[in-house]
This record gives sequence, C-alpha cells and structure tokens, in this order.
Amino acid sequence: MTSIKQFWPWDTDGIVTVTLDDPGRTANMLNRRHHDGLAACLDDLARNLDRLRGVVLTSAKRSFVAGPEFEPGEITAEEAAETYGLLVPLRDQARRLETLGRPVAAALNGSALGGGFELALACHYRVGPHDPSVVWALAETGMGILPAGGGTVRVTRMLGIAATVLDVIGPGTAYHPAQALAAGLVDELADDVVAAAKTWIRAQPPGRFVQRWERPGHRVPGGVTAPPGLAEEVARRSAGSPVRALTAVLDVAVRSAAAPLDEAFAIETAACLDLLAAPEFPALAAYFAALRTVAGTFPHPAPVRPVPGTRAFPQIVRDPLAAVFFPPETPLVEVTDPALVPMIRTGGGIPVLIPRGAPSFIQTLLDAGPSPADMAAAASGRPVDSATATVAAVLAAGYPAWAPSVTG
Repeated sequence: MTSIKQFWPWDTDGIVTVTLDDPGRTANMLNRRHHDGLAACLDDLARNLDRLRGVVLTSAKRSFVAGPEFEPGEITAEEAAETYGLLVPLRDQARRLETLGRPVAAALNGSALGGGFELALACHYRVGPHDPSVVWALAETGMGILPAGGGTVRVTRMLGIAATVLDVIGPGTAYHPAQALAAGLVDELADDVVAAAKTWIRAQPPGRFVQRWERPGHRVPGGVTAPPGLAEEVARRSAGSPVRALTAVLDVAVRSAAAPLDEAFAIETAACLDLLAAPEFPALAAYFAALRTVAGTFPHPAPVRPVPGTRAFPQIVRDPLAAVFFPPETPLVEVTDPALVPMIRTGGGIPVLIPRGAPSFIQTLLDAGPSPADMAAAASGRPVDSATATVAAVLAAGYPAWAPSVTG
C-alpha cells in the first residue's frame, strides 16, 4: 500500500510490526497498492535479516483484510477484476513472507476473508481476538472458484484432505474465533493480539525459522491419498449444480498433498484460473457483490420485532457466502415504507423494499419455483433493486446463485 512504509517500526528486541493500512478505505484489500507496499517492506526486512527477531502482521482497520464492513462503492469494477491478475504475484509474495527465515505471526485484530485469510495462513502463527462478531473464511467456493493464494495447499497440509474438502474450503465455512481455534485454523485467542503475537515470537528459538509443515517428519493428517468414500460424498454434494468448485477442491487437495510446495501452489492456481473461465462464474461473482452491497455495515444480530406493514421470510438456503455477512437465522423482511428500512436493519433483519400495493416479491418467486427460468420470468420487470432482489431470491426463495440475475 502506498503508505505501508510508515508502518513497520522496529522494537528494540528486533521484532517488526507491519501494520496494513489501505489509505481511504474502510478495509484492506489485496490490490496493487498492497502488493507493492508489502514488497517494499519485505525488501527492507531481507536487507536487515541479521537483526530481525520476528515479524508481526496486523491491520490499522477494524478488520484484518477484506472484512464485511468494506463498502462496495470504495472499489471499482476494474480494480476488483485486476485482483485476479494478481493471483500469482500475491501467491508468491505470501510464500516470500513464509520463507523469510524468521517467525512471522498474524495478529488478526478483526475479520479476514478469502485472500486475506490466505495471507494469515502463510504466517507461522495466528492470534485472534475473543470477539464473537469476527469471522474468518475461505469462502471462494461460493463464487465457484477456490483459494488460489496457497490456502488450499496450506489447509491440506495443516488439517488433511478430508477436512479441507468437507469442513473448511469445500463448504466455505465461516469461522468465528472460538470455532477457528477448535478447528486449528488459529493458534491462540487474546485480548491484545499484537502483544500475544510478540510473546510467541520471543518464545521461538533464534536462528532460521521454518513453517511447521516444512519441518522434517511432518505428515499430512490422514495421509496423502483421498479417504474411502470422499469422492462419492463430493459427487453427492455437487449433484444438480453445474458449479465444479467442490470437485476442484478435492482434486487440488489430493494432487497437492504429496507434491513439492512450489508444484502444489501451481496446481492450485491453475485450478482456480480454470474455474474463473467457467460460464457460472459471472453470476456467482455478481451474487457476492450483491451480498456486500446489501450487508453494508450490518449490525450485530438481534431478534426481529414484528412491524406492521412488513412480512418476514426465513432463509431457506444455507449459503456460505451469506454466512460471512449475516447469520442464517436472519430473516429477509419485505417492507413498502422506506422509513422502516433502518428499523428492520437495527432489528437484525435484511430489508427488501418493494412498492406500496405490489404483491410480495419473494412469495411470487416461491409460487413460481422451483424452475429458475419460471422464477426469473415471474420476477421480470419487478421494481426491486438488483442487489436486494438477487440476495432475496437466493436466500429466501431458493433461486440458484449460479443462475443469471433473477431481475434480468
């Protein structure tokens, strides 16, 4: 990032705290500024390796990298698209951090999603807060792709093939701190994540430091072959959908488990690039953008109070991307009075504004379903904003996220 150079002070004991801070943004993004700023930082650390004791990577934002509070209007479509062109540079930069030769701890002060959590996985130790509103997720499968910054490779080496495919990356599970600690994705929870990270670094032996799965004797939990029945379970979970992400996660996990790391990372990136070219990806990417727009600065969940003139619909689809932004018990609430929208948000609902006197948008889709074509035809011409309509159609009416926009 352009201003990152201002934020890597050295402690007297040789520990450097690198604070990510994308200027003018509510959250850090993995963009060209991030890449260039971190590159300058790593160059400086490499030049001074003889006096470097360790590195703490943290954030000046409420989130670590790309948290749910990120405002969609802050990033252009062109900048978002450019991110995919940075897949290999960002992947290789994370590897450079990982092989710096000194202990690196991620002080996860807040949420980290996708590539942001992949960057944390490249660190040797992860400390998170006790805050239950924080979420960490590798939810790329919800967009029809998979982690391509080394996340699939590293989780496989940490937790094994089956856990990677069925528990973590395959379903795109969103973890809150206590869950992530239990799963082994973070190593410690603390009130002061930076102080805890420094304490861990000071406890490490001096000299060259190596990632845990690169030390002699490391074995992939469960072995380097797919457990019996795993392929069949993947086929069962993928039935009826054209999206190949889960199958790709299985393939990458198995092929990368026994491969040298450089080859394993190349396998992962190639698989992601293949999925990016799939015809379903644009619709899934648009759905993710709609979720970000609708979520905005979503409040902490609270029971929704009945409000006259509204109608609440439960989420009938348990979507991993949606779970990053709001809990599955959060209802979608149709409202005809714009003045009630803030009340619905504050109450913990997802407001869906429809014109006064118009029939229910969600009920219309439910009545027309389950055919996606019939649902899209029923929604055609309905005056509901595109982002809200997309989210409501998927979560409350079961319209498939991989299909073209229900509003046309």
